[in-house]
Amino acid sequence: MKMINREKEKDFLEKKIYSNKSELIILYGRRRVGKTFLLEKTFEEKAVFFTADLSNTSYLINRFSREIISKLPNFPGNIQVNQWDDFFGLLKMYLLQNRDKIIIFDEFQYIPFQDSSFMSIFQRWWDTEFSKMNVNFILCGSYSGMIEKIALEHNSPLYGRRTGQYKILPMDFFDSSKFLPNFNIEDKIYIYSITDGIPLYLKEFSEFSNFEEALFNRVFSPGEFLVEEGKFLTMEEFKKDPSNYFSIMRVIADGKTTPVEISNFSGVENRKISTYLSKLLDVELIKKEFPVSLKKPKRKPLYYINDEYIKFYFKYIFPNIDIIYRGHGEQLVKSILLEINNYTSFTFEKIARQYIERVESPQKIGKWWNKDIEIDIAAIKENKVIVGECKWTNKKVDNRVLQKLQLKTQKMIEEWNFEPDEIIYYLFSKSGFTNILEAENIKLIDLESLSELI
Repeated sequence: MKMINREKEKDFLEKKIYSNKSELIILYGRRRVGKTFLLEKTFEEKAVFFTADLSNTSYLINRFSREIISKLPNFPGNIQVNQWDDFFGLLKMYLLQNRDKIIIFDEFQYIPFQDSSFMSIFQRWWDTEFSKMNVNFILCGSYSGMIEKIALEHNSPLYGRRTGQYKILPMDFFDSSKFLPNFNIEDKIYIYSITDGIPLYLKEFSEFSNFEEALFNRVFSPGEFLVEEGKFLTMEEFKKDPSNYFSIMRVIADGKTTPVEISNFSGVENRKISTYLSKLLDVELIKKEFPVSLKKPKRKPLYYINDEYIKFYFKYIFPNIDIIYRGHGEQLVKSILLEINNYTSFTFEKIARQYIERVESPQKIGKWWNKDIEIDIAAIKENKVIVGECKWTNKKVDNRVLQKLQLKTQKMIEEWNFEPDEIIYYLFSKSGFTNILEAENIKLIDLESLSELI
């Protein structure tokens, strides 16, 4: 599979690695986002991978050491290595002979999870040896919240030692669409609402040209990996208490967004719900969103699933898993297609935000709400306010939608106590427009307009 549009990430890595000094890079992001693929394509034969897992420390040390010993000529192959210091001694020996090599610890978050001493031992070796050898290390891991705690926070042993960090994000809709040349723009949006810009998931759909056929064959057929992927991603983090986490994810996928709602509908006690939500935030399965504001937001956040595939899994796959395995996925697909527009309307808002980010480059972007009204998109760029309304329906958008948006925007600005130099109104419509004209401060974006950025 060729690499699609990771030029910025690749440029960052190459700039760091070829800097003629020792580099310690933290690369992190969601599972399946393409971190390992990016590293393999960028460095090819120059990289030496040590891929961690949940094996115990002794096994990892021995396996990693075997990898080095196999690359050291005339080194006895029967040696047993059981300590991190011995492993790093072997690694130093290898690097003295191969200074151009790039050492990559993949899924490295598992190592300190199994052995809390690893980070301080690595710190010592970095300070005393590796930082002075003009060599390159990349620590690559999943689950951004965990990586930030392990490697990026002030009290981490690596704080002040890392020379760079990069969070690999899922591709936005416009880059994701490049995986799907056989689909029209509407179907590309439906597929994005399921795959969320994850290359491996997009590849599953890229072999088809019909959305319904792809949905049945890749998501609702027994044995396909997307049928169980959501369970595995969640279970890997919450093996000890999966039932409550699954219940919480299920009700958030159904549209419950406040802690009280989530507690009431999931059956998790209200006094415990904040702990569960905090842990889900740590592994980035969910996110919390505040209304866009000029100052520190006063309102409490709303909680959403952070990932389109995980949301789709808990909305449609998880509650219907028995139906899928009994072979009734085709009928399930037909029922889902009847409500797919309502489901996709939230994804359409996300795509609209991405469009504005590309076109306007605002400093802040999100949504805005108070107890009475909601604005789908609210953004700030210096003294300019950008607002947007999104309509994923089969009706054309007319001037009444613009007028309502203008009234809501006025209330938002009054609450902000802010006088912008300019207000730009964006209307996004699945089905086009009628009885409304575009102007300098009124932008009408239909599916054809979105296609122009692909």
